[in-house]
Amino acid sequence: MSKTRIVILGGGFAGVKCARTLRKQLPINQYEVVVFNRENHMVFHPMLAEVVGASLSPEDIAAPLRQMLPKVICRTEDAQKIDLEGSFIEYEGHEGQLSRLDYDHLVIACGGIVNLGMMPGMADHSFPMKTIGDAVALRAHIMQQLERAEVCDDPVKKRWYLSFIVVGGGYSGVEAAGEIFDLIVGSRHYFQNFTREDLSVTLIHSQKQLLPEIGEKLRDFVGKSMVKAGINVLLNRRVKVATPEGVKLDNDDFIYGGTTICTIGTAMSPVVERLKAHKHTGRVVTETDMSLPGHPNVWSIGDCAYIMNAYDNKPSPPTAQFAERQGRQVANNIVRRIKKDPTKPFYFKPLGQLCAIGGHKAVAEMMGIHISGVLAWFFWRGIYLSKIPSWSRRFKIAFNWTWQLVFSRDLSHLRVSQTERVSRAHYQEGDYVFHQGDPATNFYVIEKGEAEVTRLSFGEEQVVAILTPGSFFGEMALINNQPRGANVRARTELEVVVIGRTIFSQISGALTPLQNLFTATVSKRSKDVFQNLPLVREILSHVPVSSFTETYSSPMLKKQYSFLQILQIFETKKIEFCYVSDDGYHLDGIITRAEIFGALETANSKATAAEIMIKDPVTIKSTDSSIVAASTMRDKELSWLPVLSPDYHILGYIKIEAILNRALMNVSKTCKFF
Repeated sequence: MSKTRIVILGGGFAGVKCARTLRKQLPINQYEVVVFNRENHMVFHPMLAEVVGASLSPEDIAAPLRQMLPKVICRTEDAQKIDLEGSFIEYEGHEGQLSRLDYDHLVIACGGIVNLGMMPGMADHSFPMKTIGDAVALRAHIMQQLERAEVCDDPVKKRWYLSFIVVGGGYSGVEAAGEIFDLIVGSRHYFQNFTREDLSVTLIHSQKQLLPEIGEKLRDFVGKSMVKAGINVLLNRRVKVATPEGVKLDNDDFIYGGTTICTIGTAMSPVVERLKAHKHTGRVVTETDMSLPGHPNVWSIGDCAYIMNAYDNKPSPPTAQFAERQGRQVANNIVRRIKKDPTKPFYFKPLGQLCAIGGHKAVAEMMGIHISGVLAWFFWRGIYLSKIPSWSRRFKIAFNWTWQLVFSRDLSHLRVSQTERVSRAHYQEGDYVFHQGDPATNFYVIEKGEAEVTRLSFGEEQVVAILTPGSFFGEMALINNQPRGANVRARTELEVVVIGRTIFSQISGALTPLQNLFTATVSKRSKDVFQNLPLVREILSHVPVSSFTETYSSPMLKKQYSFLQILQIFETKKIEFCYVSDDGYHLDGIITRAEIFGALETANSKATAAEIMIKDPVTIKSTDSSIVAASTMRDKELSWLPVLSPDYHILGYIKIEAILNRALMNVSKTCKFF
């Protein structure tokens, strides 16, 4: 006789409580409980900040699922798909192949995932706070920043190393800011080369008060306590973009800092996103008894579920205490459904809220009683200590906490060399990708935006080349094993693919055509357009592009123009190229006769201008020097370039003949044979 199978997706507070309750109530010889969780342990997320602050070791907040659930089948495969009609799930097996598992009851408790893509650059230049790995990596990074500051002689750079930015003023953000502040301030007397004034922690929150989940008096206490301790608290401010140098706010203020921690931004897990069920604010909407509408054998709990609480008829918040009660009550409802008894709606009266704010202080709101300060901190520690699943682990953590009250935090950290990988980075206009003289570590390919190569000439930084989407840079120093020979900075908002030195060497060494391309590019870039005519170069470097700009008098095409309309304009006006611009000011693209012939060859005569135009064409600014224009046209093998104003309005175009004619005129004045 086959067993009735109950599958639980997720090993957090909700999923574990559900599995433990089911295992206590259902006989093991008739019912099989299976828990799918990517990691083989449950993470006590409220304590992640303690790991960052070196108050706890990572092992202290990870409870092994197999020890917590001895009679439950634990699997670490990733669930990929839920088929509600067929009552089965698909998961990725140990060899990467998709496998199928049928269920009699399914509990979806897989929580959410980090979504740092809410703000430009945040995914590239910030640390998340979701997993133990995130906390360990952040702790190691903080210690590394302290070590870098210790040996840094530049006072500005030193303060940048020691400046930490925390985005988000909820529980995670407040706890992280408090723990980081305690760690760096408490550790400073072990270092000789910086002082307390060099250290800073900035907490940025979009609302008028921190911790909107708790009462107003406690919120005031939290804000005042953190400011009094020395943490910079910025309220009613949103981060607009994150960069390697810090973050830009919605009021265009820029906060400089070498470390950004993002505690906001969540998204549905992929399996929930693919689930064909009604969702609200990224969570699966359930009936009052936590089952899915129309599917009495499928349930959803925890952070991924939108569950109305019968106590106050409000949606349940995504907190640990609610997740645990949902896990227990959904298990009871499953047992009731198996016995064909009526299920009960979710009902829970919140016990209160707890949050540590650093400096051995916390805030607590329990059963209508408000506590703050050191007493609340002891209370907070005691509550979470009681949630640890085994007495041995409780004693160990309690000993560590007691030790911390008497002795300093452990400042050691593992410097684990990460395997090089292909990643992405975001830069704001004006940000430097690298500086002249920096060591060569990466190779870059532009995905979006423009970059400019600059060098110092007579004490001034001059632009010598412009790089556009599809261009690559950084290869010369890697190939020659030399420091960077020039600066590269973002000309516009810039998105680049970053490839480490080792991977670059492996790819370029294995692919001969690619190696030849790099060699040819290095040869071309190492030669100056006017290297044999230094006087001409000096003159043209001070002549702006505006001196050679010809007015654009051809019609402006709009993106929706049909192919026949475009063809008619080209033939009647007898022109070689046209600009595409919907507003008549900003350049959307370019169409030349080559694009028209290409559309004819592919039988794409029904295409619009938007479909056949050159998107993101290479352009030049009117304020750039003629040398930059000549170098750009040489590198791109172009005979002309569109000219834009500094605010990117269309001005006209420049031809290479105009620059060469000026060069020849100067040569004729200085050479006798002319």
